[in-house]
Amino acid sequence: MTASANVVRISAVRSGIALLLFLLPLGPSGSFAAGEDELVSLARNKNRVLIADFGLGLCRQCNAQSEILEKVRAAYKEKVVVRMVHVNKEQPLTARYQVEMIPHLVFFDPTGNVTFRNTGVMSYEDISARLSRMGVKP
Repeated sequence: MTASANVVRISAVRSGIALLLFLLPLGPSGSFAAGEDELVSLARNKNRVLIADFGLGLCRQCNAQSEILEKVRAAYKEKVVVRMVHVNKEQPLTARYQVEMIPHLVFFDPTGNVTFRNTGVMSYEDISARLSRMGVKP
């Protein structure tokens, strides 16, 4: 099986969705500060590494990634936050992070900065190695 066979193309993400990013609540209205979204806010508020799992939860690859991330949750407990982002239901986030193929993981440091991205199923060992480079041990 080729690497491209491990990735599912998202047809729902279109350039027009990017326009929705400008509709996100910003500033002192009680929502997010400029340049911040739910994922950045979650990483900052929890002061932990966040792994955003962009997918549908239906395809074989997404299910495989989800099972691996459950192992990550169990091993890293309160040290890492894993957040599923359903690409069809959360299109503004999908567009903001330019996710065009799934499964797709985005790693955030505790300050909310994106530190790494991966398209396709990422093994537990590779996720653990990435977390270790970010200073997080199980």
